[in-house]
Amino acid sequence: MPIPGQEIVFSSLDKGALPVVSVVVMLRNEAPTLPVLLASLERQKTDFPTEVIFVDGASDDSSLRVILDHPVAKSMPILLVRLPLENCGMTVAQNVGAELARGDILLFAQADVRVRDTQAIAKALACFEDPEVVGTRFVGLGPQNVFEKYDFWGKVFMARYVGDRVENDFDLKWNAVRKDVFQRLGGFDDQRLPLGGNDFEFETRLLRTGKIVPTGVEAEHLHGLGKEHRPLGLIKKYCRNSEVTGATASIYFRHRALVPGYASRLLQQVGVVAACAAALVPAWWPWSPLLVLLLGAWHQKAVYLHVRSWRLVWIPLFGLVVLFAFAIYFLAGLLRGRTAFEFDNKMR
Repeated sequence: MPIPGQEIVFSSLDKGALPVVSVVVMLRNEAPTLPVLLASLERQKTDFPTEVIFVDGASDDSSLRVILDHPVAKSMPILLVRLPLENCGMTVAQNVGAELARGDILLFAQADVRVRDTQAIAKALACFEDPEVVGTRFVGLGPQNVFEKYDFWGKVFMARYVGDRVENDFDLKWNAVRKDVFQRLGGFDDQRLPLGGNDFEFETRLLRTGKIVPTGVEAEHLHGLGKEHRPLGLIKKYCRNSEVTGATASIYFRHRALVPGYASRLLQQVGVVAACAAALVPAWWPWSPLLVLLLGAWHQKAVYLHVRSWRLVWIPLFGLVVLFAFAIYFLAGLLRGRTAFEFDNKMR
């Protein structure tokens, strides 16, 4: 269903020729990172009609101009849609894009992802030659090739992902789905998970309908590349991620067989919440706050491995704040069973 206030900013779609694949990209305030994805789309070699649907969640930076000024806007049919501020949300944007898409195959991408493989779209499409296939996976890579381009606080956030390689990933950074199956399943859950966490929930439903197969395509997640990162922006990002973790905890627990090691991860999360709660009890001072401080330093251990700066002296205190933010918003998401934390994605 269209969103009230939804606006078509630009369209170069050929209404007489239907695409086979519709690439759906949701974004908000991604002007610095968009060139990475746009270059990935520009290098794709396809011998079948393809369109790109950009759904903007009320950005107040130059994201729209970056898209329109890029050669992709002239070489590929694109549709640029803007959502009103009061309705923005990554899940909402993805559903809007899927609704507007005309292709039989939906390929969901994110604005901060780089794909070097020129056959990435073609490889995703080829998987659907098998009628039992309903979705595809990709190989998720960390920022190791561009890590030094981040500012200090950007490195603090991204350090834990250096060296990451996640096989068979399904978190909507480069995943394709049959549109008819997507519609039959009712799309993403934008009522309970409007601001994130919809990927795994949808994956569990999608697996009941058929196979999700790997494409072998490598996609680098370059979150916030080129943005100015500040501690408050990072804290807000952690709050949003923590709320998603809490809101989806019951889903992950029910389907824990799909996530190796989830029981251990959940135990750690509960331990962090318990430690933060204990730190609020005066009778246990100073040992309980000291424990959280040490846990915070341990949580940020990757920073000490990959970052060199005198500002590392702030990391234990930053880690302590992060853990308290996690405990508060994890519980908020868990108790509400939904996501509600609005994040402007500016990292400032």
